[in-house]
Amino acid sequence: MKKLLVILSLFMVFMFGYGNTLDVNVEKGSKVPNFELKDFRAQKVKSRKFFNSSKPTLFVVAAEWCPDCHEELPAVQKFYDENKDRVNVVVVFISNRSSLLDARKFVESNKYTFSVFYDFDKSIVNGFKVKGVPFNLKIRKSVIEDISEGTMSLEGLNEMFMD
Repeated sequence: MKKLLVILSLFMVFMFGYGNTLDVNVEKGSKVPNFELKDFRAQKVKSRKFFNSSKPTLFVVAAEWCPDCHEELPAVQKFYDENKDRVNVVVVFISNRSSLLDARKFVESNKYTFSVFYDFDKSIVNGFKVKGVPFNLKIRKSVIEDISEGTMSLEGLNEMFMD
């Protein structure tokens, strides 16, 4: 009886753990499920705060060590400065080959003011199947409207969000 109880307990742990795994079908028209983002202090923020709002969201996955991200993020900041009343901007820094301290220093030294998060457990990289950075999505009401893998210019960002 104890063995059965242990086996059932392990099964329940596996099922609950598996059920909480982020898995996004990254295609235009696909719905993005609700999940939690964590800021640099590991404070949790629900994704629906950005994705379900009336404003579309630029969702960027980046790394402080990435040369292409060094090129793109100033354009993202300028895009944010010019459009923050009509577009949400969310940037998630990956933990691959990086540290929280390095990402935080990078954001602070560049004076980025858009919403910044950190992928502590690689759930964003794995859930969105990110193969390289920068990785950009346009999301409106939790639906992916556009995808761009690679560096985007300010002009490209403006074009992506032209409505």
